[in-house]
Amino acid sequence: MRRKEIERLPVMNLEVTDVKIYPFDTTGIGGNIKAVATVKINNVLEIKDIKIIYSNKGYFIQMPSKRSRTGEYVPIVNPLEKDLYLHIRRKVLDEYKRIMEKYGEKVNPND
Repeated sequence: MRRKEIERLPVMNLEVTDVKIYPFDTTGIGGNIKAVATVKINNVLEIKDIKIIYSNKGYFIQMPSKRSRTGEYVPIVNPLEKDLYLHIRRKVLDEYKRIMEKYGEKVNPND
């Protein structure tokens, strides 16, 4: 595509079109990260390494991040619209629940 064609591309409504879950077995090690997810947006953008974490406040997702020189983690991908984040979160946690129940583990993503 030429630059002018790219500049004219319409803005798409963003929707999660696919979710893959990669669960961890944290039995005995006490880890809070329960799984990692890969999400496709409109089948044109893939976000890998979304962490599914369980805390005393329930399940949440953490977008991919990297460690900075100062040692803190900074996001690599970060939805700027709250509705997009909530859409991704719901799709990821619903798929996590479905996968875990398939293997006999009860999960309440609303915890």
